[in-house]
Amino acid sequence: MSVTTIAVLPFLIWICSILGIAGAPVEDNRDTQGKARRQANFFAITGAPVINGQIPQRLEIRQLQKNQPQWNLYLLALNRFQRMDHSDVRSYYQLSGIHGRPFTEWDGVPLIQDMGYCSHTSNLFATWHRPYVVAFEQVLYEIVQEVATSIVNDTKEEYKTAALTFRHPYWDWAAPASDGGPILPASISGSAFIVLRLPNGSSTIENPLYQYTFATSDLSSFPDSPFNEWKETLRYPSKQTATASSQNKLVGEQIAQSQDSYAQRFMNLLQAYPRFANFSSSAWTPNSPGYDSLESLHNQIHGLIGNGGHMAIIDYAGFDPLFWLHHANIDRLLAIWQALHPSSYVEPSNEPIGSAVIAQGARTDVDTPLKPFHSDSNGDFWTSATVANITSFGYSYPEIQGKSVSQIKAAVNALYASSSGVTITRRRNVQGQNDPNIAPLVAAGLSSEASVEILPSPPATGNYTEWLTNIRVAKDAMEQTFFIHIFLGDFNPDPKTWSIDRNLVGTHAIMTPYVMKRDPLQSTIVTGQIPLTRTLRAHEQNALLDMKDAGKTTEYLTRHLHWRVTTV
Repeated sequence: MSVTTIAVLPFLIWICSILGIAGAPVEDNRDTQGKARRQANFFAITGAPVINGQIPQRLEIRQLQKNQPQWNLYLLALNRFQRMDHSDVRSYYQLSGIHGRPFTEWDGVPLIQDMGYCSHTSNLFATWHRPYVVAFEQVLYEIVQEVATSIVNDTKEEYKTAALTFRHPYWDWAAPASDGGPILPASISGSAFIVLRLPNGSSTIENPLYQYTFATSDLSSFPDSPFNEWKETLRYPSKQTATASSQNKLVGEQIAQSQDSYAQRFMNLLQAYPRFANFSSSAWTPNSPGYDSLESLHNQIHGLIGNGGHMAIIDYAGFDPLFWLHHANIDRLLAIWQALHPSSYVEPSNEPIGSAVIAQGARTDVDTPLKPFHSDSNGDFWTSATVANITSFGYSYPEIQGKSVSQIKAAVNALYASSSGVTITRRRNVQGQNDPNIAPLVAAGLSSEASVEILPSPPATGNYTEWLTNIRVAKDAMEQTFFIHIFLGDFNPDPKTWSIDRNLVGTHAIMTPYVMKRDPLQSTIVTGQIPLTRTLRAHEQNALLDMKDAGKTTEYLTRHLHWRVTTV
């Protein structure tokens, strides 16, 4: 395996195929009491209440939009939520700021270092974000009830009933849009204003899904330019100055160009990653059987939405309204994986980076408090063990509620098989095979020392060969968030076009804080994966190669595979 060095920046990328059937002492961060005793009456995160024993589902945003009362309530409540007094721990500003900036104490939980509370590149990544989204949903639900009771005409009872079963929606970026529209819905990206069809007529309001507007005092707590100059959250900003604007059209094009890779990645995660430790975190684990993870897939979406704006930077991502739709979907993907792999969960591990409340190198496990999220008003914290069952928080998802394993697989196949080219049948027996005649490939344009290795795995009877691009890189390699673009074929030399190039297979993102200073002695290695099989099949249909011959496929990749690196 070859290591690519660009100046002092290490990259390691190679192609493999797998067989798929149809220094410092380690700190123990466990808190057996799990309590914060500096105040009374903590914000108890319990989730929205369940009425009459029926657990409501979180719906995909396009499905929610079909329910006019709930859609109106959602937008009106979110609009009101974003205007709550910032001194309130339940305000949109304070809840969003838990993830990163302004690095201030929330709900009486002190910081041990200047970082956000969020767990990234961590064994706790997936479970930490679950009560985070629940806290947001819980406050939003309460506001939805207030909005429903304020309606005074003859539809009041209809709206009150709709409010009781409201849950925060998710945005499924991996499946073809159910309405036949763009992957990034117009309700999110179309305009800063949105028209609601209300019982008493149409009304135009500021679109709370389009952006979040900061107060001037908020910006003064952000040390980083241009984030301390941008009055609204921005997606793919037109420039890095105070007068920048969002380029939502380009965001939509980027998301669409890489969409097949999201579905393939998720389907591979469901089938080839039965162990939670490998499934959840992007941190590199030596001798791990795989390179992808839910966190790495999550990073890809963050990077493509933000691309120099808020969503691409850990410190500021939580302020974008799309963050909450994205993370509701990440929680959904976790819940689906849990339903298919009930015997594996959080394992003890050391934290590669740490957070505002967990020191780097600390030992964490299933009982580690998920700070700063209190489970009651006395100061107890949620843990990975206690957040495992989503029904404890009063919600579920359409693909899993009341379904058997076979029914869950059928539901997942119905959503993603067409985009991924993969269906779930039984667990795949994943075998990476290393051919002794490895074909070196210079990564064009990066370095004469750069190389890609092709690891062919000949197909056997009843098997198929899955071709994958494995990515292994230091998280701090570029000292900021960056992209790795994978192409199969020629591509435009202009870097601005790479994320929408017609021969792009997928763009992978390594997500970091605003600045992540490089540590040559203790860099955290992260991994990711861009599947190639579906693209190769398309090339085969155009008579460009014969995939039944692994050797010829290797030769084809040697000639036509390229990758490039850009920063956001």
